[in-house]
Amino acid sequence: MTLPTPSAITSYQQVRRVLDAQLEADFCLPAGAIASAFERGKELLTAPRLDLEKMARHRRWWTRSHFEMRLGNYRGVTLLCATHPRVLQEVTQLLSGDAGNWVGDYSKLHRVNDFLSPYALQSSGTALFFTAGRALFDAPARQEPAGYTFTWLTAPLIETFRGDARFANALGFSKDRPDTQVLAAFHGGTPVAIAGASADSQLARQIGIDVLPQHRGKGLASYLVERLAREVLTAGFVPFYGTSPSHILSQKVALNAGFEPGWYEYVSTSLLEVHTDDPADGPEGRQA
Repeated sequence: MTLPTPSAITSYQQVRRVLDAQLEADFCLPAGAIASAFERGKELLTAPRLDLEKMARHRRWWTRSHFEMRLGNYRGVTLLCATHPRVLQEVTQLLSGDAGNWVGDYSKLHRVNDFLSPYALQSSGTALFFTAGRALFDAPARQEPAGYTFTWLTAPLIETFRGDARFANALGFSKDRPDTQVLAAFHGGTPVAIAGASADSQLARQIGIDVLPQHRGKGLASYLVERLAREVLTAGFVPFYGTSPSHILSQKVALNAGFEPGWYEYVSTSLLEVHTDDPADGPEGRQA
């Protein structure tokens, strides 16, 4: 896939097309596979896992521990990519038909884990990803919460937050996925909330958010995430927001900011390739 120079994304339909291309790359699928599945009513797409250097250039960037199996559900289509043919076969049989829509249920994940164990594979986690919804194009922008000032942080200012655990979800400081756009809320000159977008691929930017406890419930999270998402779209990238399937408060932030559920994802890696130096290597990239 030849990637054009990014230009502003101005429609919900553009978001869908970019997401199709992004997930095709991430799940080692050929270009056009997802659109074809929707047209034909196909409910499951599978592919053998490719080595990193053979995957499409616009895949999401992860390098420290390449996945052994990636399983997802995107708009009702189950996506499956695995290294071992037997795992691919068994999981395909388990999730045939409508079953892929229930892949996040414990009973299904337990069965998937049974297929992985003989190959020394481990679960690296699950994530629910939200993407830009129609509201980001059709609805007016949210009003600024009163009593705060908002500032776009330059690279030197971003660096001053390195190691600050209060804003670990907003700022990843990852060499593979650098922070590109960061918006902070200040109260009395003190930073109290930060939303950051990281370059997770050539097509998409992941948004993370942190609000200090005493300033929660004032609309800061939804405002910052929405405003940052609009800037990401203007820059020509699709914003997405990853969180735990059980984190209801985080999901409400995404919904209030104009996002919609995009896809669910489960990732497994080899027990022989465990890295503990970068907690951002999970499927979400970072929690929100």
